[in-house]
Amino acid sequence: MLVMHVDASEDGDPQSTVPIAVIEPLARVLGEELEALFPEAAQCEQVELSLSFLSPLEMQAVNRDYRGQDEPTDVLSFPLWEEDGFFAPCSALLELLPLGDILICPEELGCLQEDLPLDEALCLMLAHGFLHLLAWDHDTEAREQIMWERQERLKTKLLNSWRGALDAVALSVDEEGL
Repeated sequence: MLVMHVDASEDGDPQSTVPIAVIEPLARVLGEELEALFPEAAQCEQVELSLSFLSPLEMQAVNRDYRGQDEPTDVLSFPLWEEDGFFAPCSALLELLPLGDILICPEELGCLQEDLPLDEALCLMLAHGFLHLLAWDHDTEAREQIMWERQERLKTKLLNSWRGALDAVALSVDEEGL
């Protein structure tokens, strides 16, 4: 089972969080994707990833410190198990497999992914960051094409899950007469 820990920006921006109702469905989609790409993950009792939403200034600082680029960006990933371009988790981890961290800056999504609605841009960046945690990369044209195709399929699954969860919440609220 994949568990996703979600943290908001230090500035407390309420727009920087994923609605609580969609966290579990998104984690379920990512867990299914992990098992499809890395079947050995099914042996682990729990898989974790951290998803944090940062302000542009926070993202700029992280991007500067880790990539040497003094500007904010939309997404950064910090995989724990990438080794020479391959996903290579420790085989002794049977109870808990931490995948790493995905950092997303919602304000940068609006700038860099302006042709997409915010929920779709978030799902795209979540898919992108997740694949990076599994050592997928776009450093060559061939690898980029493969990653973009997988990323698009995963984004669609995440978006369907996101919208389905929100629809279920809305239906539940309607049925309760609230």
